[in-house]
Amino acid sequence: MQHHHTAPVSSWLRFRDVSVRLHGKLFLRGLDWSAAPGEQWAVLGPNGAGKTVLAQLIARALHPASGELTLAADLTPARIAWVSFEAQRELCAADARHDISDYLENAVDAGTTVRALLAAAARRPERVEEIAAMLGIEALMERGIRFLSSGETRRTLFARALLMEPRLMVLDNPYEGVDRASRQVLRALVDELLGGPTHILLLTRRPQDIAPGISHVLLLDHGQVLDRGPREAVLEGDASQRLFGPGASCAPVPLPAAPDAAPARPCAGALIELEDVHAHYGEHEVLDGVSLRLAPGEHLCIAGPNGCGKSTLLALICGDNPRAYGQHVKLFGRLRGSGESVWEIKRRFGIVSNQLHLSYPARTRAFDVVASGFFDTLGLYDTCGPQQARLAREWLAVLGLSARAGERFDALSFGEQRMMLVARAMVKNPPILILDEPCSGLDEANRRRVLELIERIGHETNTQILYVSHEAEEMPACITRRLEFRRDAAGRYRLEPTELRPA
Repeated sequence: MQHHHTAPVSSWLRFRDVSVRLHGKLFLRGLDWSAAPGEQWAVLGPNGAGKTVLAQLIARALHPASGELTLAADLTPARIAWVSFEAQRELCAADARHDISDYLENAVDAGTTVRALLAAAARRPERVEEIAAMLGIEALMERGIRFLSSGETRRTLFARALLMEPRLMVLDNPYEGVDRASRQVLRALVDELLGGPTHILLLTRRPQDIAPGISHVLLLDHGQVLDRGPREAVLEGDASQRLFGPGASCAPVPLPAAPDAAPARPCAGALIELEDVHAHYGEHEVLDGVSLRLAPGEHLCIAGPNGCGKSTLLALICGDNPRAYGQHVKLFGRLRGSGESVWEIKRRFGIVSNQLHLSYPARTRAFDVVASGFFDTLGLYDTCGPQQARLAREWLAVLGLSARAGERFDALSFGEQRMMLVARAMVKNPPILILDEPCSGLDEANRRRVLELIERIGHETNTQILYVSHEAEEMPACITRRLEFRRDAAGRYRLEPTELRPA
């Protein structure tokens, strides 16, 4: 068995007949591929294609089962920078391990600040402020990384990667979870990097995310190379059209019937009612006088840029944030803090969010991930009854994931994991389904599948939907009302009604 070698001058990266085993199965098989000086590559493929596995090989986080991978002499691990969901997960996990909130009087340990994270990575410390300003994160410098939104974390990872002054930047779906304004900043930055001396390896599930400066594309599906070569030739080729063309949607599987124990309509009036609600972390005011109402039969979309407080608002509603106590937060007709437990609240919500995804135990069996929705736990610690097991299997079938039921959560692609979390949220037929960027990480086919499923849930079940997204084109048709966080004259975010289908 052979591993990494130093590449000859003719290529900065070369795979020769490389195969990889994952969880006992051969995944990548006989991969031959090389990148010559001056070539900038994108690796394109749907969920589960093998893009991240390929990048982990290059970063030496995985080793080939057979074959040979050769890298240029200057591509040492210290000179390879990552912007990815995995990097985000590692950052959050490392910070959580050092959390000392339980020992503090005010119960907030800021943890690692953005400034400390960037300073630790910078080859030239004097560039920290300049890079932070370039990425629009200068106002976040004293904030703990665990208090950043997904989009803010992504921009912080970009800043860290730039400050490392790497020889190779691996950008794994780099625009994921980033609002429109920030995406324009990041795209311009990637365009600039592509014209410079840094090697860029862009991993993406969307052909439209391939920057103009990318010269070559490697097309992967299920661990197999389908095509490779100059960008236009691959994107216009038959294999690419088959994977990413309009494609026929498969006939929908009937939605499972609600379980016998599913709660009936939980109250006569508004299901959610917030009036003049505030939330802050330390000195930072996240929510400043926000009001919100979800009436029976409504499906509501909440939009707004990264960092405006969308996720904090959801945490207040579904019992994950103690700042709801002492404020006017009414759920299902009851004021928060009037004797109900967090578990009683959670029982009435199904939730899909980045935070849940980041914290879900990686080694859990996929079927158990779905079944854990009955118990609102991260992992399955109770035994499923026969009806619960049947429902879990039926929801897996709806999402086309029955064949993956026995696999470990971390053996699934990011997009498959996301869909498992949708099934987990729906097994108990909750009165309210909270979807915080549910399409994040999904390829085009799975995105369509999930949006169609959300529409069916909205039209065919009693579940009401609270949908959070900054992608106007990703709003399901069942949504009946849309609110958006917008800055007022004083610079504070206000939640305002906007037109349902923005132009």
